[in-house]
Amino acid sequence: MNSPEPSLDQVSTQLIAYLRAELHDPDLDYDQPPTPIRGGYEAFTYHFKLQSRPRSQSQLRSQSQRPELAKPLVLRLFQRYRNPIQAIRESAVQNALAGQGYPAPAVLFTGTDKAQLGGAFLIMAFLPGQNMLAAAEPADLPTMLGQTHAALHALSAEPLLKNLQAQGFAERQVRLAGRLAWLQEKGEQFPWLRESIDWLLANRPSEPPRLAICHGDFHPLNILVAEGQVSAVLDWPGFMIGDPVMDVAFTMVLCTIAAKQLLPGQNWDEILAQYLAAYREERPLDMTHLNYYRLLRCVVAFIDGAEGQAVWRSPAAVNYLRQHVDDIANIDVVDYTVDRET
Repeated sequence: MNSPEPSLDQVSTQLIAYLRAELHDPDLDYDQPPTPIRGGYEAFTYHFKLQSRPRSQSQLRSQSQRPELAKPLVLRLFQRYRNPIQAIRESAVQNALAGQGYPAPAVLFTGTDKAQLGGAFLIMAFLPGQNMLAAAEPADLPTMLGQTHAALHALSAEPLLKNLQAQGFAERQVRLAGRLAWLQEKGEQFPWLRESIDWLLANRPSEPPRLAICHGDFHPLNILVAEGQVSAVLDWPGFMIGDPVMDVAFTMVLCTIAAKQLLPGQNWDEILAQYLAAYREERPLDMTHLNYYRLLRCVVAFIDGAEGQAVWRSPAAVNYLRQHVDDIANIDVVDYTVDRET
């Protein structure tokens, strides 16, 4: 399903053509042409910079009206098979967060016409830093992770809901109800998961009165650190509005299963214990439904693996997921194999 990465020449030519048309400036050019930023499943990512010194009156006007255009920028180009709605959703959440001072990159342009660059795309502010595992002191990592997560959940969801409503999205689409409806559809495609999905439907918990913006994929590789401080939280395609413990549960599954495979040298059990302690020092966390949401993330991980994500296809990950589901719901996911054709 993945499409081949476009050539740099193609990306550079199409991107500058789009920006010239969008900014009504035929003389606009690069100060630094696009260069790839590696990582991620769903999109190709590039760093670039436009001319810092205007060469035309139209560019002078665009830079005076939008000074952020003179700073380093990032292109996030979604693979062609991705629905353009994803670009609109990510733009809505990142701008809602950036508007509240959270370190999510503000989106400057959102493109949904795949003919322009070969897929939907975002052009957004470049936020400096290295991923948390590379840049943070090991002793500081759990505290930074917990504090940054708590800060996200302390934000109001109202600006995001307004952004989504303005784009024609129903709130249900980013709530637990929408995720469960999606799972029901997937149950038709993956019948070996129907018992687990039925358990999630039958045991759906009540949600707290105040819901939070949940990242959905909050782990150290999606967080940048610069000069000892969190500088950016990236990759928002799986965001939801829901119970904060849902997001915490997702992080626990990600770090317990995926991170242990990718970074086996870390003591993830200890990191998670310290992360939870740091989170709870910032804000309270009701853990009543933690296991429900852990099972939810496991079922989604089964689907991710069946659809090709390598981290969830390894025998170690599959066995852990099966054990987790069995421990929580007494369900043995017996039909899944890592070699299943999708």
